[in-house]
Amino acid sequence: MWQRRGVIGVELVAVTNDRLEVDSLARVMIEVEPFVDYFIIRERTKTAAEYINLIGQLTEASVNKEKLIVNDRVDVAVATGINKVQLPGHGLTVQQVKINFSQFRAGRSVHSVKEALEANEAGADWLLYGHVFPTDCKRGLPARGLVELKKIVEDVPANIYAIGGIKPWHVAELCEIKIRGIAVMSSIFGSSDPASAAAEYYEACQSYHSVERD
Repeated sequence: MWQRRGVIGVELVAVTNDRLEVDSLARVMIEVEPFVDYFIIRERTKTAAEYINLIGQLTEASVNKEKLIVNDRVDVAVATGINKVQLPGHGLTVQQVKINFSQFRAGRSVHSVKEALEANEAGADWLLYGHVFPTDCKRGLPARGLVELKKIVEDVPANIYAIGGIKPWHVAELCEIKIRGIAVMSSIFGSSDPASAAAEYYEACQSYHSVERD
């Protein structure tokens, strides 16, 4: 998730939405795993024991551990041997993680060009920018749109992922900006048929390619 080499398919990241019990969430993740490049496990209300239970179920089902990214909970990543973390703005800094957990790859959630530049300077391995389009998850908050996203891609050498209200038909427009990938939450985990939803995004992502930026 942190390398850009030549011409490669646009990556699909599935972000969990903290609305399913552990067993149900594990089943959904196992079903959609063939269609996604990464999962960000973002379960704010779950305990460390529940996280560990979830990751244990995924491991037993042979879900590739390299696809798993733990949001915020660095302690859970350490306990489960996950080597990727997604850091929210209110969490540990990139510097703190890099100094204390040198084995980790760390992404930062950003909401502006300034935050993106700072996170890149701090050594973030990738950046997650949003919310790009209107979404019920951010009801009442205006979408940030594409103008600033384009600026971030132009000014910041890190791999950039877009999140927020993204539908399969948005992929072509986003790919023109040369982002590294898209992240999707409710449209997959809130779907009555998560595997079919993930497959639709997968097909859209495979139709376009991200070209290495100088």
